[in-house]
Amino acid sequence: MGMSTATSQLVFFIAAMVVAAAVVGAMSKSVFEVTDGINGKSKLLDDQLKTSIMIINDPDNVLNNPVKLYVKNTGSTILSQDLITVQLDGDANLTYAVSVTGGTNGQWSPSSLLTITITKNLASGDHIAMVTTENGVSDTLKFTI
Repeated sequence: MGMSTATSQLVFFIAAMVVAAAVVGAMSKSVFEVTDGINGKSKLLDDQLKTSIMIINDPDNVLNNPVKLYVKNTGSTILSQDLITVQLDGDANLTYAVSVTGGTNGQWSPSSLLTITITKNLASGDHIAMVTTENGVSDTLKFTI
């Protein structure tokens, strides 16, 4: 009788170990996915903290037709001039060209100036322009034509 009790306890122990291994396998996949998500979010936050831009136009002297915006990279991150979003009076469907002064190889380096030339004739009155970088950092300029 003692042998059958030991055998059944051994079977239950092995079954418990198999179930525990399956649970650990399922949980470790979830833990790795959460860890990857946290790592990605922390990299984005780090990039955002190192990124800063400033539209340096004089709000009383913004050129019209074409509209020219001068945006300085005041952060410590190299940005892509091709991955910006430009809005003028809430409209992001704009035709514009960009050029960098002080950057290297078309990159928008820290302390360099991005010139955005927007092909649009604005009516007299108040306007607002917003430039957003690839990682979500933006600056706005309220100006009058």
